[in-house]
Amino acid sequence: MTNAQTVFEMAMHLMDEVNESTGKADTADTKEYKNRTVPILNILRVECYPYSDTYVVETPGKRPVCDIIMGFDDPIGLDDGICQGVLPYGLAAHLLLGEDDEKASYFNQRYEEKLAQLARGIPSGGEEIDLPYGGIEFGEFAKWG
Repeated sequence: MTNAQTVFEMAMHLMDEVNESTGKADTADTKEYKNRTVPILNILRVECYPYSDTYVVETPGKRPVCDIIMGFDDPIGLDDGICQGVLPYGLAAHLLLGEDDEKASYFNQRYEEKLAQLARGIPSGGEEIDLPYGGIEFGEFAKWG
């Protein structure tokens, strides 16, 4: 499972906030971003959870919520597709609000697009359909007469 540190590093790369010589995301320049990351991810995880393949309704009538993220080494509780393909955009958007609203808007749009894309592509199970008028599925009534 993907942890908060991985999502933070991916967001820093998207924002072009990594150290140019080492490629490291954890620097003195990104400390403010890092301080805000876990609370933002805790909000985004609730938005994304219904689209995750880890989403499970255990008690009928009660909305499930994935575990809160306490630190950077904690797993996020969402599937890796969301953690690695959606959350970095959402995190980057929120970190840039008020600082660079044009980039924040772009990242937020990508976040929403990617979340919608994953929501459409969730594999689902199927069940057999009862055919009350047996025989027509084999084309036996294709001709009358």
